[in-house]
Amino acid sequence: MALLCYNKGCGQRFDPEHNAEDSCLYHPGVPIFHDALKGWSCCKKRTTDFSEFLSIKGCTKGFHSKEKPPEPSSQGKISDEPKAKPVKELIVQGPKSAEKMLRERPR
Repeated sequence: MALLCYNKGCGQRFDPEHNAEDSCLYHPGVPIFHDALKGWSCCKKRTTDFSEFLSIKGCTKGFHSKEKPPEPSSQGKISDEPKAKPVKELIVQGPKSAEKMLRERPR
């Protein structure tokens, strides 16, 4: 039975009984998206085209992995504590009129 490899940049199907130490070519680093350039933190190759980024060959050889990586949580942990202290008193002062500014200006 062929399993899907979850190593970044691999995505091949493999047989667990024939999983050799150099059968998988993958990226151990994380993807980097800086300005218009896309690449991997583990190697120097960068590109501006997303399809080229997806086709960058892996830079590390190793075993295929059947372990699915944990999904990143976009919400994170939700806390019951408020993020900022509530404001007890709010003082708002509007802009001064031109006449009032002329009266307050020393001559």
